Amino acid sequence: MSEIYGVIDMIKIKICGITNKKEIEYVNILKPDYIGLVFTQSKRKVNNEMAVGLLNELNSDIKSVGVFRDNSIKEILKVISEVRLDIIQLHGKEDLAFIRELRKNLKQEVKIWKALSITNNDEIEKYVNKDKINEDYIESFLIDGANPGSGESYSLEDFKLSINNKSNEMTLNLDSKRNKFFLAGGINEKNVLERIEEVNPMGIDVSSGVEIIDEDGQRIKSFEKMKILIDKVRNIQE
Repeated sequence: MSEIYGVIDMIKIKICGITNKKEIEYVNILKPDYIGLVFTQSKRKVNNEMAVGLLNELNSDIKSVGVFRDNSIKEILKVISEVRLDIIQLHGKEDLAFIRELRKNLKQEVKIWKALSITNNDEIEKYVNKDKINEDYIESFLIDGANPGSGESYSLEDFKLSINNKSNEMTLNLDSKRNKFFLAGGINEKNVLERIEEVNPMGIDVSSGVEIIDEDGQRIKSFEKMKILIDKVRNIQE
């Protein structure tokens, strides 16, 4: 498996929706494990030229994730041919057949993550029940809200009950060993520790939860919010 499983207790941090060089400066100082660039319809969408410029400034220790939602394989490969991405994150209705075909056309070092809606327990169980998580095709996956990528918060109670009631294999581990998924949706610097404690994920994915509205009415990443969140998560592991 990949490096993300190398240290059991290390919680990974992804800051998604990076759109400008000031935010790159921030993450270069704060050192999350991953940043996300959005290549699908979104207020945080970047084009290929913008992405290349941003990644040229990114610290090489930070992995780059390209976020796509129901893009065609051709569209994804066009981005990959022009932009250096470490991971492709799929946020739409992409099925395993699509992912297999995409995998065939990617270099082996480019990994695939899949986002799953909290409302689709059958699909979640399909992945959680496998120790290897279809490692030939998908490196990891994210549990997100009813509308993945929206930043909306949601209750984890139904998810925990559904998984824990299925079988011993699928019981969420709330001890030292991290569960093999990222948690996304409505996470911010105030609730991050509570969300981690609820389901013990291997990583968290945040975007709007670390943003503020600037003087022009635009949503931008806040250095202070990101720092507080990252410090809290890192302190868990000290």
